[in-house]
Amino acid sequence: MSVLWRILSYLKPYRRTLISGYVALLLSVAAQLAIPRLVEFAIDHGIAGRRLQVILAAAVALVLAGIAQGLLTFARSYSFQALAENIAYRLRHELYQHLERLSFSFFERAYTGQLMARATEDVNAIRRFFWVVPRTLVQSLGTLVAVSVMLFLMNWRLAAISLSVLPLLALATVHFSRKARHLFLEVQQQFGVMTAVLQENLAGARVVRAFAREDAERARFDAELRDLQDRSLKAASWSALYTAVVTTLGAAGIVAVVWYGGREVLAGNLSIGQLTAFYFLLILITQPIRMLGWMVSSTARAIASGQRVFEILDQQPEIASPPSAIDASRIRGAVEFRSVSFSYPESGVASLYDISFVVEPGQRIALFGPTGSGKSTLIALIPRFYDVTEGTVLIDGIDVRAYDLRSLRQRIGLVLQDTLLFSVSVRENIAFGRPDACEEEIIEAAKAAQAHDFIMELPYGYDTVVGERGVSLSGGQKQRIAIARALLMDPRILILDEATSSVDAETDQAIQQALQRLMEDRTAFI
Repeated sequence: MSVLWRILSYLKPYRRTLISGYVALLLSVAAQLAIPRLVEFAIDHGIAGRRLQVILAAAVALVLAGIAQGLLTFARSYSFQALAENIAYRLRHELYQHLERLSFSFFERAYTGQLMARATEDVNAIRRFFWVVPRTLVQSLGTLVAVSVMLFLMNWRLAAISLSVLPLLALATVHFSRKARHLFLEVQQQFGVMTAVLQENLAGARVVRAFAREDAERARFDAELRDLQDRSLKAASWSALYTAVVTTLGAAGIVAVVWYGGREVLAGNLSIGQLTAFYFLLILITQPIRMLGWMVSSTARAIASGQRVFEILDQQPEIASPPSAIDASRIRGAVEFRSVSFSYPESGVASLYDISFVVEPGQRIALFGPTGSGKSTLIALIPRFYDVTEGTVLIDGIDVRAYDLRSLRQRIGLVLQDTLLFSVSVRENIAFGRPDACEEEIIEAAKAAQAHDFIMELPYGYDTVVGERGVSLSGGQKQRIAIARALLMDPRILILDEATSSVDAETDQAIQQALQRLMEDRTAFI
């Protein structure tokens, strides 16, 4: 229930949309309920009395009621669809913003496919809930109460017999909802596992083909897909069973109308028109009863999905700016490590132990050591990708934990071995850190990075879209764009993490020239 209440709390900003939807809903239900009574009037006073004018008047009234119901149904459907889409937008926006704030350690534990599943399929389940349940619940309850009152006013004995199945329906609904939530949680979790396997295979397509592992990976994906299918079918079979039970109970009520209502007509206690209206009204009740299955199913799926989404939203960032953060925009670039030790949370083994050194502004520092000796870990502590386990990292004599995180990272430039470019234009990739940079600044940075000439040879120059992860460019070209990106930010501290380890000698020479320009008057860690 706590998860459900938290899901429902997203309705607050959209109360006007919700109210307008309910107004249209109640009016459409009123128009719908008027139709059986108009049919009763037409039969008893028009057909039975052979009065053509009454029949015509009833027919016109039925047409008007039908048109009103159609227009109000459109207004109702649009309102609740808009409500669902707005909440889905807000949830995805909130989820993405929160993921952007989470620390690197979270992403080392999480699977990208699982995160994608929560941002897509789980949010979709909540969207469907808001589209179906608030509307159907009020419509069903409103119709149930209104029709029950009308039935009892028409013939209380027949109404009591017809509605005697409702307690059984309530028991079936409670039992189904308990089971369905568990089943749908399993489905959503397995969807995340399947998405994670798919994402890994798409990202590693070249590796899979290079090692001729297509069959093995296909079998692994098929196994997860089969598991998802089995769990989905199990949930679907339970939903189908519930729908069958509800339909059977609804049919029992109609049988009672035909049997007992027919006897009442023969006894003269009920007219043909009243029996017909009674039948139509009971049909109106069976529809909300059938909708209860869909409603319970949607609620169970939404609770299961909400549990997975809120699990992410409740993750607290391990690294954040302090309340009275210091602006880092004017730092000079002096760096000091003072008795620094660091251990990754998962390992518990110290990657760095009692490291101390001082770097003056503008100095170049080279870090040498074998793989796994802690070089990348050490430089990751400067922009606070991680916080030290012991000791202090200082910039300009101030603990990095005292700076505003955003302004600190804007003054630190990184050029990494594995360069990531986004699937946008070359211009946008260079200006990634400074979207407001003008054309001249972008070109100047590209020239300084020895990138301008090859960019101009691309099909559309700076407007060329580089493709996912920069796949359409060579390793050296991607590196030089990364250097241009760092140059444009004009950082005071520069980190080069094996920036030329994966390029040939000729490309390495071009990149070295660019790096020399990049390191001028900056504190550089190489």
